[in-house]
Amino acid sequence: MPSIVRRLAALALFYGAISNAGRPQTATVEKTVSGRLEISGSKIYYEECGSGPSAVVLLHDGLLHSVTWDLMWKPLCAKYHTVRYDRRGYGRSEAPKTQFAPTEDLYALLAHLKIERAVVVGNSAGGALAIDYALAHPEMVEGLFLIGPVLDGMGVSTAFIERREKNMAPLKNGDAKGAAENWSKDRFIIGEGHDAARKRVYDVLAENPQNLKYTGEFEIHNSRPSNSRLGEIHAPASIVVGEFDISDVHAHAGAIEAGIPGAERDIIINAGHLVQLEQPEVLLEKLGPFIDLQERKTVSVPLDILQTYTGLYSAGSWILTIGLEGGHLTAQVPGQSVSPLFAESRSKFFLKTADFEIEFAKDSTGKVTRAVIHQDGETTKAPRM
Repeated sequence: MPSIVRRLAALALFYGAISNAGRPQTATVEKTVSGRLEISGSKIYYEECGSGPSAVVLLHDGLLHSVTWDLMWKPLCAKYHTVRYDRRGYGRSEAPKTQFAPTEDLYALLAHLKIERAVVVGNSAGGALAIDYALAHPEMVEGLFLIGPVLDGMGVSTAFIERREKNMAPLKNGDAKGAAENWSKDRFIIGEGHDAARKRVYDVLAENPQNLKYTGEFEIHNSRPSNSRLGEIHAPASIVVGEFDISDVHAHAGAIEAGIPGAERDIIINAGHLVQLEQPEVLLEKLGPFIDLQERKTVSVPLDILQTYTGLYSAGSWILTIGLEGGHLTAQVPGQSVSPLFAESRSKFFLKTADFEIEFAKDSTGKVTRAVIHQDGETTKAPRM
């Protein structure tokens, strides 16, 4: 939606404060439980903590391992059942010895932890895995929160490839610390002014050279690449990208936004690729409300009632189109993608990607005459056209 959703970027801090203000504060420190699960010949290191109606799974990028979430771990554990793990060949997990599917590693881990549905959070290559998982196991994905994601099946520029080769060049001489230094100084990975985050990248890579040496040669992916299947994803999707991230990532994020129905994209100012290290507090202020929207209860509304709401509504300077697709009402304004609406009651609906509610009003004869829109703390009465 135009002002409906785009204003979220400017008001993220405000809504984060509102979201947190309504919750009782506690000094309880949620205990982290760790373990190693053997999956088809490799032991996978994982951690879990917290409780609550929502489960959150954190998927790391292609450089660091699950420690990339350290600054967000305790706040998430305090509110949600939270899980993170090191993918094969990274951090404390064993390297693969035979072919494997990363999506099935994730499935096996969540089955072991008895998690039936989760909000899947993925950064970079972890974002690609989150998308692949939503296609492979849609019944297990409550929502997708993607940070600087890349997309299986979509190419990258020559400059992107050359940059990687330059950063990795010291490895040819066995100099893992040299490669770690190159990546830590990469202006697309960490933006200016985030010296602590830059040092953290160097320290993690210097201590875990296996992360740099992982090639992915044993990974099995779908025969149909994900970039051609995005329309099959119906889980709510929120995408954030650091302002200073490389143009290839911005292009991938744009393709994901265009491909997943109702997906929304936001830019994190003064951040690069690893936003969770640079601005964890801003990321939490966006992620928390997204998770809470997935928790919101929905009801089933008969198709004949939904059909009575379809049509055009005049909302001041813009026109809202209410449609019906796949048993869901949808909302769209000119120039924006179609967004699925979820029913809270027979007449009240909401988005799962933004602060937007719509309630339909009828006259004495039962005819729908207008929609009342609540967004960003404002109310708009939109007569039916």
